[in-house]
Amino acid sequence: MIDIQTFFEQSQGKWFTQRTRYNLAQKKVENGKAELTVELLPSDDRAIVELYEEASSSFNGSLDPLASAKISWDSDGEKGSNLLLFLSDPDKHQGRLIQKRMNSDQSAAIGQFAIAEDEALTLSTQTLDHRLLKERVWFAHPNLRLRTVWEENSAGHQGWVMFYSEIRRINN
Repeated sequence: MIDIQTFFEQSQGKWFTQRTRYNLAQKKVENGKAELTVELLPSDDRAIVELYEEASSSFNGSLDPLASAKISWDSDGEKGSNLLLFLSDPDKHQGRLIQKRMNSDQSAAIGQFAIAEDEALTLSTQTLDHRLLKERVWFAHPNLRLRTVWEENSAGHQGWVMFYSEIRRINN
C-alpha cells in the first residue's frame, strides 16, 4: 500500500480536468474544465512552515510533516492555489490535513486524510459553517485520476456532489 508522499509523487505534474457538479437541492447540473498543476513542496518551504505554524495550536504541534504540495488551477479565467500539508499519525496511511487557499485571508482548514487498501486518498474537512467536505481521489491509470467531492450539512444531508476526470498532460 502506498503512503501519502508516494501518492503525491504520482500526482505531481500538469493535468487537464473535466468536472460535473450536481446541486442536489436545486436539481442543477454544471460542467467545467480546468488546468490543474500539482507541485510537491519541501517541508522547509517558507509557505509550508508558515502554514504549519498557523495551524499547529489546534493539534499541539506534536505531529511531523509527511508531505506537502501546492495545487494550482486555471478554470474559465478563475485562477487559484491551495497549499496542502499532511501530518503523521503513527500510521503513515492516515493523519491530519492542513489546507489553505493562497493569497486569502481565510484561516487554514484542518481535517483528516486516509489512504485505503485500494490506494484511494480520502480527505475530510469541516467548514466554518459546520459543513463536511469529503474528497476521494484515486488512479485508474498512472495518467488518469478520478475524483469525487461532496458536501454534507450538519444533519448529514448532501448539498452537492462533483465528479472529476483528470488526464495527465504529457507535453506542455
